[in-house]
Amino acid sequence: MLALASVFLLVHPCAALSTTSSPTSISDAVPTSSAPELKPRHVLPLHQNWWPVALVNTLNENAPNAEKLLNKDVVLWHDGDDWRCMEDMCAHRYAPLSEGRIVSAEQSSSNDNRRCLQCSYHGWEFDNQGSCKRIPQAADSTKARGSARVVSYPVRVAAGICWVWADEESSPFAETVPLPISPMLKQWEQQYPQSAYQRDLPYGYELLTENVIDMSHLPFSHHGILSNREAGVPLPFKMLSMAEKEEVWLKESSSNYANACENEKILPMYQVELTKGQAQFSDPIMVPDLFGTNKGDEESTSFLAFYPPAHVRYHRTPMSGLSSNTELFVCPQSAGRCRVIIFNPFEGGMVRQVEEIEKNTRAKFLSKIGNYLLRKTILSKVMGLQNHLLTSDVFDGDNVFLMQQGARMAKNGLRHNDYLTPSSADTLSKIFRKWLDTAADATRRSNCKTAEIMVESAIGFSSDGISPYTTMYADLSREVLLDRYHSHTKNCPVCSKALAKLEWRKKVLEQGRPMLLGMTGASFIATILSSLIFDSTAVSTVPTRAIV
Repeated sequence: MLALASVFLLVHPCAALSTTSSPTSISDAVPTSSAPELKPRHVLPLHQNWWPVALVNTLNENAPNAEKLLNKDVVLWHDGDDWRCMEDMCAHRYAPLSEGRIVSAEQSSSNDNRRCLQCSYHGWEFDNQGSCKRIPQAADSTKARGSARVVSYPVRVAAGICWVWADEESSPFAETVPLPISPMLKQWEQQYPQSAYQRDLPYGYELLTENVIDMSHLPFSHHGILSNREAGVPLPFKMLSMAEKEEVWLKESSSNYANACENEKILPMYQVELTKGQAQFSDPIMVPDLFGTNKGDEESTSFLAFYPPAHVRYHRTPMSGLSSNTELFVCPQSAGRCRVIIFNPFEGGMVRQVEEIEKNTRAKFLSKIGNYLLRKTILSKVMGLQNHLLTSDVFDGDNVFLMQQGARMAKNGLRHNDYLTPSSADTLSKIFRKWLDTAADATRRSNCKTAEIMVESAIGFSSDGISPYTTMYADLSREVLLDRYHSHTKNCPVCSKALAKLEWRKKVLEQGRPMLLGMTGASFIATILSSLIFDSTAVSTVPTRAIV
């Protein structure tokens, strides 16, 4: 066992938390814009990683939750103490356990007072380890229970996300692998849990990840939302060495708004920065500064990192000195389908974890009052519904052409190797694709019986070269591709609540309008009342589901 653990730490450079070095061939990026060499023995199979499956606040603790991960049907459920993940298939006749129910300790045969998952077909019950605890049809189910078992996967909860390790056999090593949670996100999620955004997307993990890791598309895809087209300029990226990545970690962890320990350190496999002094002229968020908080100067910095297999992190420090992150977590559900979870923490909206020495007591008091009011009266609201609406606009800007990109590539027999990538702006996108190809090869060599379907879910092609984009999305309309209700709202506690409130207002207006018209005979009065019931008169002309 010790020998196996040693091998695992060797192939997973992020697992050695307390060390300051890792295998140079995988983590030490050369200080140029070229992609460093990948060696297969240093890349884990896809299923031997932690994957961000779902935001916890979108899950139902009192019912099974059907999810997909790497083309596997899995079920997330709560045993009364912790979240559990199992294969969504009963050991009896393979019915979906996600259609079952959770039974209490009093109702189940569990010996540790934890709840069990009961299959709705014949009532078989399984505990949190996947072992069958009850077979109602068997007079003596002791013998049958020994062989009746459901595959169970390790689960962790961090940053409000339910993470799943998609391989039961390597589960003893799962706890040695850290999660890529930044010091800023660790604090932010506790202060603004409502800011977390999750959406299911009609294209694959491979297309989404190469998209979110691509800074150069922001001025064009998200013109008027995050940036503008005039900010589309050359991006002079520099690949960071291990020592330079250590410096970035030190910068993040030593912030007055962080509360990080050395044993929480995890460095990205790859990280680039806009060369010193260029961020103010090149970063598409800093250049237009649409939000008024990202104006850059010669000391401003901009970093972009990839933490395999699922995390992309932007870290910016503008002229104000208050850093901000954009942190994206991507989960491959099935071929041509994925899920994204996103946070946008920024120091200006956070509580200081380390107080600065302030000589002026009155100024210190006023600063605390101002910060409290900012967080409680403004940001607590903005980080909820308004933040979700903005983020939905951002993903709407990508949805149509990313799905159609996949369809066109499949139709014409093209792969990512056929891309034309002459500039340094594509540095991390190319590196991601090389890593993904290597991870896919490692998965195939793992001798896992489901290796091929897992690879297909990640790369978007099956072993026979068939792409899901040629068959799944031929008839998808723009309305379907841009649908927010089924991809986000119905499972989002923030937006579903806002939708319910909006529908209630609409119902009140519809019921009251005839009475108002009959009493006053004036549509002008009804229009005024309509604008009061809705936040603006324009709302009443927009389909309700399109709003959130």
